[in-house]
Amino acid sequence: MRKFFTLLWLLFPVGVLYYHFNQGQIQVAREKAHGRVVTIRELERAKEPDWELILEEYDKLTAQLPAQETPLVRHQIRLAKAKARLAMLDVVGSITDLNELLQEAAQVHGDDAKITRAIREQLGKANYYATYLLKTNGATEEEWRPFAERTRQIFRYLAEHQDAKALAQYEQRVE
Repeated sequence: MRKFFTLLWLLFPVGVLYYHFNQGQIQVAREKAHGRVVTIRELERAKEPDWELILEEYDKLTAQLPAQETPLVRHQIRLAKAKARLAMLDVVGSITDLNELLQEAAQVHGDDAKITRAIREQLGKANYYATYLLKTNGATEEEWRPFAERTRQIFRYLAEHQDAKALAQYEQRVE
């Protein structure tokens, strides 16, 4: 028994070094990224957020993530970045980013995943903003109608592809 504990004591540093140079580095990168996320959230909650700075912080966050990070995390960051762009009223850039992100997320996670639904919802909002901005600035109907139609299609898709159980519960509460 004594030999076993001595051997265990001698092999313990090997295990620590293995963890430190493999999973330990990934964990350190994740903790730094979490600190940056906390900073970004504080910047977003400010009275008048500096959206340019927030976009830079999202870029730094993306660069700081470990290479082995899951696609879900990267998609969530890109979605948050598109939301920030929309808050800056960069509607065209936001719609472009969200369309690309929607295609990637649908391939990786499927059409009914939470992240895909969130991207679709944000894309619907972006198209709605584009319609509103074009319409209030005196654009012709031919200019704003495609955005309005796309908004209608997206929100209709989201409404039709809801969870059936949630819809049944809602109908029971209404009765």
